[in-house]
Amino acid sequence: MVNFVRIYHLIIGVLFKKPLALCDAGDLDGVGSAALFKIRYPSGKIILAYPSEVKNNFIFKKVKWEFVADLPCPGKVKIRADHHETNKPCAKIEFYDPNAPASAVLALKALGLEDNKVAKLIAKYAVETDTAKIYSEEARKLEAAVKGSNYLGRIYIAEKLAKEGLNVLKDNKISKYIQNYEINRKKTEEFASKINVKKETILVFLNDLNLSYRYLSILLEKMGAEFTFIIVPKKYFKIRIYIGAKTQSKYNASIIARKFGGGGHQFAAGAILRTFNRRKKINEIIKVVKQFLNKYSLTIYYIFDENNIKTIIH
Repeated sequence: MVNFVRIYHLIIGVLFKKPLALCDAGDLDGVGSAALFKIRYPSGKIILAYPSEVKNNFIFKKVKWEFVADLPCPGKVKIRADHHETNKPCAKIEFYDPNAPASAVLALKALGLEDNKVAKLIAKYAVETDTAKIYSEEARKLEAAVKGSNYLGRIYIAEKLAKEGLNVLKDNKISKYIQNYEINRKKTEEFASKINVKKETILVFLNDLNLSYRYLSILLEKMGAEFTFIIVPKKYFKIRIYIGAKTQSKYNASIIARKFGGGGHQFAAGAILRTFNRRKKINEIIKVVKQFLNKYSLTIYYIFDENNIKTIIH
């Protein structure tokens, strides 16, 4: 479904010669950057994707992008705004700074929106969520809306943000997305309370429990973990990896993410893998984690469901 929508939007954009933007699908920083693009180019078309999809998608490499944000450079790009140390610059015009708190801050400059009040607010809330330092209710709700929506929902959020600014929070559809995430958030908190957290906490989900796994990583860190590694099976023979490292710890999540073709930041990174043999692939992943942590053996939590968690020395 998602790929069909992307291709449809790409075809429309190319046929009608509309500016095209490719932005990260995973969080408010990417969706917010897409909203900034729509402020600058109201008739433009937005495509959302995850970093691993950009690296492996042949079509993305062939398209001429007006703007790319919060993602690796797919190839033919006019302007790119990004702050990931794992993403190498390649666009004609780069607004790249690995020390920037969010890509949306760079997108403000890239799109000439530094004096636009709505755009500045969107970037501000993106910074709060991307640094996990959420001070405002608006940032909390916008992040919840993104996390509680599907692909089309995130496109809807970006376009509505561009047109209506914070009035989107009064939108019934977006309110439902927020409610969806709040339910998921509570479910994730209940699950986290069942984990006996260790300094290096590694979870292997044998089924996707539809938790907020990045939030789970944050919760485990608050409970005492310095390094978190979460493996989750996804549809279409995919495995999603979520990696977290506590601020000021010795760990760098981005380094191990790169070993799996992923990327991110020092304290939050991830990757998506494809495999027809999940069990074998999970064992291979664990071997890499052992090497990264310089450990002969690891205590790993295998999760069958919310109430069936087994501890195995691997």
